[in-house]
Amino acid sequence: MVGIVLVSHGSMADGMLDAARMIVGDQEGIMAINLEEMDDVEGLIEKITAAVEQIDTGDGVIVLVDVFGASPFNASARLTMTRGNMEVITGMNLPMLLELAIHRQGANLEELIKIALDAGSSSIKTLSDTLNSK
Repeated sequence: MVGIVLVSHGSMADGMLDAARMIVGDQEGIMAINLEEMDDVEGLIEKITAAVEQIDTGDGVIVLVDVFGASPFNASARLTMTRGNMEVITGMNLPMLLELAIHRQGANLEELIKIALDAGSSSIKTLSDTLNSK
């Protein structure tokens, strides 16, 4: 099963995992890593590496990060470039994580990347556009 690592500024990653557990139940192979103010990029890379090694069953790992180009992204990208069978996806949101959790069983890394991108982008809506489309 493809592993999932959530990496964010502050406690967003923990909050996302907590919310996902509330909706879809406890999930194996998903870990959250929070970047705290006193953390440096090297320490963050070490935390991400440890998480990936713990959850990688050989099927690959998706790392969801909050912001493109920021420290969680940069640390995850550096690890991904030295390790195969991983992908980093930015703009992490709860619908993206839920769809990944629901579809992980039996899906491969490439399928899950597409699912995450589709779920993440299609979940962004405004109320007014939703009401006007009826």
